[in-house]
Amino acid sequence: MQLLCVLFACMVLLNTGEIYAQNTQGEEALLPDNMTVKTCSTVMESNSTVAVVNGSAEANRTLDSAAGPSVSRADVEDAAVRVNAFIARNKRLPLTVEVGSVKVNMAQFLQLEAYYVLNRTPTVNQVQVPGKTSGTMLKGSIYLKDYLEVAGRVLSSGGAPGYIGFRDQKIGFESLVWLFARAINFKVANQRLPNHIKLDALNSVKSSTPTSNNSGSSDAASGNSGFTREQILAAANSLKNYIDRNQSLPGYVQVANQRLGIAQFLHLMVKCLNQINLGKNTPVAPVTAGEAANPAGDARGTLTRLEYLKVASGVQGFMEKNHRAPNYAGSSKGRISYESLVYSISRVLSFYSSNKRLPNTVTVTRLASSLKNRPENDPYRGESTARYLASSASCPVDSPDIRSLASEITRGLTSTFSRAEAVFGWVRDNINYSFYYNTKYGAVGTLKNRTGNCVDHTHLLVALARAAGIPARYVHGTCNFTSGNVYGHVWAQLLVGDTWYAADATSSRNSLGVVNNWNTSSAVIKGIYASLPF
Repeated sequence: MQLLCVLFACMVLLNTGEIYAQNTQGEEALLPDNMTVKTCSTVMESNSTVAVVNGSAEANRTLDSAAGPSVSRADVEDAAVRVNAFIARNKRLPLTVEVGSVKVNMAQFLQLEAYYVLNRTPTVNQVQVPGKTSGTMLKGSIYLKDYLEVAGRVLSSGGAPGYIGFRDQKIGFESLVWLFARAINFKVANQRLPNHIKLDALNSVKSSTPTSNNSGSSDAASGNSGFTREQILAAANSLKNYIDRNQSLPGYVQVANQRLGIAQFLHLMVKCLNQINLGKNTPVAPVTAGEAANPAGDARGTLTRLEYLKVASGVQGFMEKNHRAPNYAGSSKGRISYESLVYSISRVLSFYSSNKRLPNTVTVTRLASSLKNRPENDPYRGESTARYLASSASCPVDSPDIRSLASEITRGLTSTFSRAEAVFGWVRDNINYSFYYNTKYGAVGTLKNRTGNCVDHTHLLVALARAAGIPARYVHGTCNFTSGNVYGHVWAQLLVGDTWYAADATSSRNSLGVVNNWNTSSAVIKGIYASLPF
């Protein structure tokens, strides 16, 4: 059945002034700092390279060769759009950004921005982020001829300036990066540079300087320097007691004053256990870790201390390399399923908490799925979450572009809901709406083209959520929209704890769990799917 998903959301928003495609007075149409440009008419280069802002120092190293390569103007545009969105969302610079196939630091990217606005060939040079930056509280506006002159001074400085003087003000390094990112972002949407940019809008951006923590990540956004052994042991004991009562995993684990996903807490437990074995006792920071994609295994039996410690060490290594929980852990008793693994490690730590020593053995039991106690009207009540984490042709969860973006969007977020909210917000704010029937691009094509109908919006949202370890599914129904029309429609549902949250990213009026552009009470549900059939 063909789906009718029309441009009503963009039309309504444009009429109410919530977003602006172009300012007819020739001035920059600046959105609130927590929004990025999203219009129905945004023009993107058809050959733009899809890459991801990287907010940490992990993965590839930044380019530091003396004779750097040239990159295309389209590559700089694509990167500037993503840097602008990252800064608007996080109020700080990312540490690096991929420009085409080259990863650069923010000093190198500032030079690329300057080359771009001055209409010169963008070339990557060896330059480091300034160790000390400064700047004044900015006010007023900077006009086109003035910020072009500033761009020339950036290049003539031969490096990355801590600030550039402008009249009686100092535009700090961080604000310079955002200034030009906003200018280029505007040009992508309007095919010209803005006549002026408001300087006071740049005051909220902070430094990208990393701070270290025990998770091995250098991104200061993680926001947690680590949990103590006592806090982890207390949470492990509570988890063990919950599983004893319910014979399934909970939706989250409360550790001190934070709620963590089960995969995140599994990493805390195995790292804590490995520290106990090595005689160490240092705080353990939570890391971003997706849930097991396809849990499997039916091992039962008793593991010796030597073997369960070997399992714990292997799980820690796997998670720190792959940023997700394993589907199973190998043992002499066979494959220990993800759920049983969580239960077994919690029991080991609970024993240690009571006896101040590690147990000689632990018995592995087969644990039921963690997806239970669904509402009576849920057609998938009692089913495993595995099907809602799997890949499909239009939803390739293992695509490098999808996994890289999901990791960037959710980096530093410690609760499942905050990760789900971040994924939803990214799709809503970065993918434009276009009209056509059924699936056309799929998740990867929608990401590349930055546009899609309701079906492809949902493919991308589901793929990113699953790549972040969040179970997600499709809903197909007929909806009464606020425009007064009735259309066939597709949206997503994301599972957090024991609740499926509606996620319709086609309208900027919506948020995770909140739908404002159609009537949820009168919608007729035609199907709920793990893989969309059209």
